[in-house]
Amino acid sequence: MKYAVVTFYPDNKKVVVPVGTDILTAAIKSNIFLSSSCGGKGICGRCKVKILSGEFSFEPTGKISEEEKNKNIYLACRTFVKGNIVVEILPSVRLPEKKFIEPFEKGEKTELGEIPLEKFHPISPLTHKYFLRISPPTLNDNMSDLERIYRDLEKLNLNSPIITLQDLRKLPELLRESNWEITVTVGKINGKNEIILIEPGDTSKNNYGIAVDIGTTTITASLINLNNGESLRTEVSFNRQITYGEDIITRIIYAEKPDGLEQLHHIVVEVINQLIQSIVLNSSINLNDVTCIVCSGNTTMMHLLFKVNPSFLRKEPYTPSANFFPDIKASEVGIKINPSGILSSVGGISSYVGGDITAGVLISEIYKKEKLQILIDIGTNGEIVLGNKEWLVCCSASAGPAFEGSGVKDGMRAVPGAIQSFEIKSDVKIKTIDEKLPLGICGSGYIEIISELFKNGIIDRSGKFIVSKKFNRIRESSECKEFVICFQKETGYEKDIVITQIDIENLLRAKAAIFAGLSTLIKKSGVDWNEIEKIYIGGGFGNYLNIKKAISIGLLPDLPVKKFKFMGNTSLLGTKMFLLSKQAREDSNKIVKKMTYLELSLEPEYMEEYLSALFIPHTNLNLFPSVKKI
Repeated sequence: MKYAVVTFYPDNKKVVVPVGTDILTAAIKSNIFLSSSCGGKGICGRCKVKILSGEFSFEPTGKISEEEKNKNIYLACRTFVKGNIVVEILPSVRLPEKKFIEPFEKGEKTELGEIPLEKFHPISPLTHKYFLRISPPTLNDNMSDLERIYRDLEKLNLNSPIITLQDLRKLPELLRESNWEITVTVGKINGKNEIILIEPGDTSKNNYGIAVDIGTTTITASLINLNNGESLRTEVSFNRQITYGEDIITRIIYAEKPDGLEQLHHIVVEVINQLIQSIVLNSSINLNDVTCIVCSGNTTMMHLLFKVNPSFLRKEPYTPSANFFPDIKASEVGIKINPSGILSSVGGISSYVGGDITAGVLISEIYKKEKLQILIDIGTNGEIVLGNKEWLVCCSASAGPAFEGSGVKDGMRAVPGAIQSFEIKSDVKIKTIDEKLPLGICGSGYIEIISELFKNGIIDRSGKFIVSKKFNRIRESSECKEFVICFQKETGYEKDIVITQIDIENLLRAKAAIFAGLSTLIKKSGVDWNEIEKIYIGGGFGNYLNIKKAISIGLLPDLPVKKFKFMGNTSLLGTKMFLLSKQAREDSNKIVKKMTYLELSLEPEYMEEYLSALFIPHTNLNLFPSVKKI
């Protein structure tokens, strides 16, 4: 077999690959991750690179313009190495580096206030450190070393926790060298207490846990002080599985390839480890003091984390291998915390409603309410829960990643520089997060753009640009019409920032999927919109969501604004509660057992609702009286 060297700039990274390897694969081997929503099939046209020199061949896909070819720009997934080659990674296709979210001083802030720790008191974390002063043995008290530890733990209502052989072997010397003063870390593993760590001296003040939300698009991790429940630092990174596909179905298909499951598993663990390492370093704590980690995510993400075959999630009758994954040592999947630390996960509900939604229901507490509540988690999958303390029903609407900044030309996450607000007066007026130079458009920005374009007669109810409308920002591109949001000179980007006709169609499909899911749940449950007391909105883009404009395009139902409450990352918040509270862990199991899952693909009403919701705001304007007035 012949081999060739691929050099990537501006990183100046080199990798040796067999001749015939596509450049996307070579980039991944170099730990360079590119946008590729189709999983390398040449369909999405996003993974564009510039060939600086060398031998290569390419497959025409229709996604590269003649102008781009003249500049030696090709799709990485359809360009194949024939000899040594030098490649430039374009800034617009590289997945952004990890973004840092400022540390929270006293817990996560939401419209409901801080995490409601007082409702789950006393704090009873997944692992707890106990400082013990053991009485040394005497001739009159010659009880074994282990029994001496058990005797002291019994005084703390801990009866004979399991101990590993490895820890037992270390025990005699450790006790005597520490002058019989030790700290014992006890964790709950699959319902049983287990001694996971024995340290000399008093280290009881140094006990930390990590809560992780494994999203399809991003992974967020928070460091928690397990002694007082304080959130110390939170960081977020793109889920680099995106390189293999932006949606879960594409990733499941990739996992079915030889070594596909291993690659997807390795990448998610690598991202989690990088987040943990960064958090620990920036918080000046010892990694060995991180004794547990709890993860939540949709069912596919959890299968990939535990390296369990997800194939049957997409095949009738859509069966997960597990909704509850066992508590294990984090090291078993390669997560780097204390080598004896525990990995636990929030239980899921079905193939398309996972532990992230269980966590959302837990933190919103809709399972305790008298009146009807709705939780909407708007992400790559739009999961919706309706109910109260008597019953809960849920569904998953395949919204796609548009509202998370993917699958749209100039989309990005809700980070500094993202356009979050848009208004048309005499000209365009925008606001970006943190008032930075615009770099792209986040989900809330797209909602405002579509609302304003419609309000000003630039697009019609189907989202099409109105040809007769004269506006100096409407133009034809090589693919379709587009509207210029920011010209290049106004941005911190290498080109104009635009919304295209294709973007609008993608966004309308996303909003239609979510509203149709909501409508179907309401109808199947036999309730009326006016019976809903609160609608809680989860998902990262909701930080900046304008409720009125979301209603105006038909994403949310036309209800009084006061009924809507934004809760932030409900998956992460609920995962923190799971980490910190025995009561929350018990409640999460009750939520799963209580939940009824509605499979929308089997509901004829859903497709009717979806087709009606593809228009702005809807084909039935009577559902949107406030928009009808305008």
